[in-house]
Amino acid sequence: MIKSRAAKGRARVTFTVDPRAGAQAAAVCGEWNGWSAGADVMRRDAEGGFRVTVELDAGRAYRFRYLLDGQRWDNDWAADAYVANDFGGDDSVVDLTALAEAVPPAARRPPAKKTAPAQAAKKAAPAQAAKKAKPAVKPAGTPAKKEAAAQTAKKEAAAQTAKKPAPAQAAKKAEPAARRARTPAHKAAPAQTAGKAAEPAAKRAGRTAK
Repeated sequence: MIKSRAAKGRARVTFTVDPRAGAQAAAVCGEWNGWSAGADVMRRDAEGGFRVTVELDAGRAYRFRYLLDGQRWDNDWAADAYVANDFGGDDSVVDLTALAEAVPPAARRPPAKKTAPAQAAKKAAPAQAAKKAKPAVKPAGTPAKKEAAAQTAKKEAAAQTAKKPAPAQAAKKAEPAARRARTPAHKAAPAQTAGKAAEPAAKRAGRTAK
């Protein structure tokens, strides 16, 4: 007979019949099943005996007996106790009182989830330190941005300065054109002078003829 603790205040009991009993069929009858011969029928095991596992309420003792071949009764050879019955024989007893007691504190395992917050705090500390260190990097980039802006402004000023001489150059280019425009007027002046000089000569020739 093997006993073990089950869930929700229950106990699991495995009943066995020794092969030396010489039975061809077996069933366990007891107070939990109303001494029924068909409730907990046993099956033959590898050793040639019989066994069946039954789940019972823990915290009490039960009387039981084995019914072999449907006609003879036999007790468990390893029962917790034997109690006389009303038929002049004895009943076997299985005691499950001890299985109802609480598990001793020393046997309890400490919950593993309690360490989770501490581990989470350790993981969060480096992340927070990294976040605090990031603002220190930002000021280092500010002078570089200002220097780049200053260089850009210098380049723009130089470009504008280079463009300013263009009107003077245009004026220089336009000056020869103006000179060329004035040239016909200068050339015409000698012709007018020749005309004026020829007119007195003609007058003088007329006077001489008279």
